[in-house]
Amino acid sequence: MNKTLYLSYDGLTDPLGQSQILPYLKELSINTEIHIISSEKKENFKKYEQDINEFIGNSNIYWYPMKYKKFPPILSTAYDLLSMYIKSLRLHKIFKFSSLHCRSHLTAILGHYFKKKTNVPYIFDVRSFFPEERVDGNLWPQDRLIYKFIYSYFKKIEKEMLVTADHIVVLTEKAKQVLSIDANRISVIPCCADFSHFDYNKISGDSTLLAKKKLGIEEDNFVLTYLGSLGTWYLLDEMLNFFKALKINNPKSVFLFLSPTEPDFIYDAARQKGINLDDIYIKFSPRKELPLLLSISSASIFFIKNTFSKKASSPTKLAEIMGMGIPVIVNSGVGDLDEIIQKISQGKIVDLDNRNPYEEIVKNIIQLKDADRKSIRDEGLKIFSLNKGVELYRQIYLKLERQN
Repeated sequence: MNKTLYLSYDGLTDPLGQSQILPYLKELSINTEIHIISSEKKENFKKYEQDINEFIGNSNIYWYPMKYKKFPPILSTAYDLLSMYIKSLRLHKIFKFSSLHCRSHLTAILGHYFKKKTNVPYIFDVRSFFPEERVDGNLWPQDRLIYKFIYSYFKKIEKEMLVTADHIVVLTEKAKQVLSIDANRISVIPCCADFSHFDYNKISGDSTLLAKKKLGIEEDNFVLTYLGSLGTWYLLDEMLNFFKALKINNPKSVFLFLSPTEPDFIYDAARQKGINLDDIYIKFSPRKELPLLLSISSASIFFIKNTFSKKASSPTKLAEIMGMGIPVIVNSGVGDLDEIIQKISQGKIVDLDNRNPYEEIVKNIIQLKDADRKSIRDEGLKIFSLNKGVELYRQIYLKLERQN
């Protein structure tokens, strides 16, 4: 059986690891023996280690969790990566891997040097335009010499990795166009979702009404939802501005945040906008309960900073929301979102550069409540099906196995 080593600086016990790494690898392990080295954060590891071990039990997955170190900045990351590289070489001596799958720029650097040392082919799984993303998010301010140096290093090594990687995976067609790589060496695999989990057909109307009642939301409310964390990239102020405009046109509207973000952060921002806090609901839920809570939605919204680096972005939440048949409101210019929403024609695209970006949309938004949920889900399946994503990865694995 083919043996692949999978490297991730994201933890399997992170929410992203549970939604975007493990479902793929569990399916791929049917035909491939997969060894995973991941960097695990202490609190998440303590909380979810058992769940992960149960999930991968009775599969061809072998997990080698390593401790994630946050301090001191930069040096801790370098130490983590060095430890991961040494562990990779030790495992290769035992298992003789036929390929290396590197998730993101950080682990692709290890893949680059691993290939030089062992001649094992590797996949550069590009999850973002990482150097530009760090600059766009002001995480690597270019007026500081150390970050200017780090950015230059990453751009240099990125060019090398794009040449030496045996296959490259990107999340969007826009990213593929920017990189301009030979078509035989690059695949577009967006962030997919498990549509068997995110399926509105599995949730009864009575269950949805009961969930509303438990949250204190009235049956006839128009429920706008936001799914996921809030931080560097998501535009909370602009989403609250949208809700404020929506509330004027549709007084029965409420805003539900399904988010692990500290509630006071959201409440403070809403208060500054003059929004009645009784119209704001915040609920954090484990993944298994999300479909039920999402079923409350009349529509879902997310606005993301429109920067160059976001051409490579494929928000996981979009696939999950479409699986639930929920119409989506997004801002323009991020990844392939414009093309996707235009194709399903049952969502709204907001141009935040317009003088009055929300006016026309909120006037007609009530129509979204009666959107054709089946057609939204069907289009989502065509684009974001986990089975489709797994099959594309499987073909890449087979290609590298033959190459090796």
